[in-house]
Amino acid sequence: MWTLITGAGSGIGRALALELAPRGHNLILAGRTVRKLEDVAETVRPEAPDCELMTLEVDLADPESTRNLAHQVGDAVDHLSAFVYCAGVGEPAADFASLGLIDFQEALAVNVSAPLLLTQSLLPLLKGGDPASRIVMIGAGMDKHAQPGTGSYGISKMALRRLVRQMSVEFDTMPDGPVVSLFQPGLVDTPGIRSHIKKAGDLNLPHAEWLAGRLEAGECLTAEQAASALVFTLNQVPDSDFHGAVFNGADLVDSLSFAGS
Repeated sequence: MWTLITGAGSGIGRALALELAPRGHNLILAGRTVRKLEDVAETVRPEAPDCELMTLEVDLADPESTRNLAHQVGDAVDHLSAFVYCAGVGEPAADFASLGLIDFQEALAVNVSAPLLLTQSLLPLLKGGDPASRIVMIGAGMDKHAQPGTGSYGISKMALRRLVRQMSVEFDTMPDGPVVSLFQPGLVDTPGIRSHIKKAGDLNLPHAEWLAGRLEAGECLTAEQAASALVFTLNQVPDSDFHGAVFNGADLVDSLSFAGS
């Protein structure tokens, strides 16, 4: 059972790899920095010695690199049981006039175009599964909640939400097609969010102080908690409840904690 994780070098992607490996998933770890991917693989191996692992470098802002990733995956495996898109970018801007076109285009490329292109390219590996292969795209609460300075990230994540909806409708008419959902993790303590808070704070954006306060107070998920909720959606939720759904990470963590108490 092979699972592809993009953005696997840190944050939720890394934590997800560590959660899935002992549960019978063989892993293809994809990301920008090979060193980080190899570190994840080295961490996984002692904990899950039977897990087969691949690490693949990709620049998801580059369509050619994205297509090459799909080709490499196709050369290595005949079928994917799951594909989880954890990669995401989006630089804060001081104000609307400062919203840079290059940053905006990169956010659209990584957060929207790459998930579309990669899913299209991987369809031969995602079709024909029994049970159906599962695709999860990682969204963001900033998609619906506009804040000053968050245009690149928020707009692109809103487009991703719409892309997932489009996929679900299209896959409904695809014989033996995969199922797809959007996972909204909420505020998660990752290197990415801490970097965003630092950059937003340097620009005096109002949401930076609010986010920093929530992290300081522990009012956020850990990457491990978010990954546990993701594992639940991948392994436990029936297809009929999974396909086209939008999952809230914090709500799932609360539910799983209650069930385990």
